[in-house]
Amino acid sequence: MQLLYIPIYLTFILTFSCGQNSAEKRLNGKWYETENPKIFWVFDSDKLEFIDEDNANVEWSATDSKIEFTYRTYVWDSSGKTVDTEDKILIEYNLSENEDTLSGTLTNSFGKHKFGLIRTE
Repeated sequence: MQLLYIPIYLTFILTFSCGQNSAEKRLNGKWYETENPKIFWVFDSDKLEFIDEDNANVEWSATDSKIEFTYRTYVWDSSGKTVDTEDKILIEYNLSENEDTLSGTLTNSFGKHKFGLIRTE
């Protein structure tokens, strides 16, 4: 009879351990960039989606002060050929008290940049 409880217990643990953490849940929703309000970021439990001229989505993770993901980019090599690369993105941020504004810095292969988002939903 006790063997029956083991699969139920394991299922319960897996169900709750694979979900989002509290920092990720606070970020869920649609946001727009303060520097370019035509670019929207949509955080959800499955992906981070960018809505702009080249829609893309990525897997992401977050803590209370950092968002991390890898973004596929295309650069040109010295012979002018397009090279497909991955750019690791780190956003160090502060979330406003009412959780509708995110501000901080974004670090990518081009350096560190001022960054901000405003929640739309």
